[in-house]
Amino acid sequence: MFGRKNDPSPDVTPSVNEGDGDAGASGKGRPTPKRRESEAARRQKMSPPKDRREAKARMKSEKAKERQRTTDALRGGDERHYPARDQGKGRHLARDWIDGRRNIGEFFWPIVIAALVLLFLPVPALQQGSTVVLLGFYVLITLDSGLSLLGLRRALMHEVPDPGDRRGALAYAFGRSIQSRKRRLPIPKVERGWTRQYTRGEVKAFTP
Repeated sequence: MFGRKNDPSPDVTPSVNEGDGDAGASGKGRPTPKRRESEAARRQKMSPPKDRREAKARMKSEKAKERQRTTDALRGGDERHYPARDQGKGRHLARDWIDGRRNIGEFFWPIVIAALVLLFLPVPALQQGSTVVLLGFYVLITLDSGLSLLGLRRALMHEVPDPGDRRGALAYAFGRSIQSRKRRLPIPKVERGWTRQYTRGEVKAFTP
């Protein structure tokens, strides 16, 4: 009476080989080498050391990585990974204050070493001359450092309200002032003349 309906083609379930189960689940069939290596490293880090030698080796490796990370931060200017002695607004301002001016202390070590060499030479005139140069240099560096640190102290009182953050900043600044600019770590972030611009109100101590 009624025409026979066209039955849809029966569902055909393709056979799947047993070995292809993982391939269908992950797409690639296996994790990439980088992922496998990272997972292995993570498991090794989480697993307890087998003996004292392995524990010591792990500790040595972690310390080496931390030292390298700190060195890279000091040379790259990444303040997030500076060591504790270089962190804080007080130390930040001290670095900029010293790096932003010319310091007589930058010639401290070359002059002192040269004078000491001359003192050991068996020439009285050179010995007397080196002594006079040393005394004169000490007077100059005392005056220059004193004026610089007085200005820095006023800036710290104005810019850094926390006394704990200001503690040790002056000694930190003096130690930096007798280093060559090229050898300072952390690296300088301001040009010479910044300190004078700051005292004139042309630049700010901390930029957002």
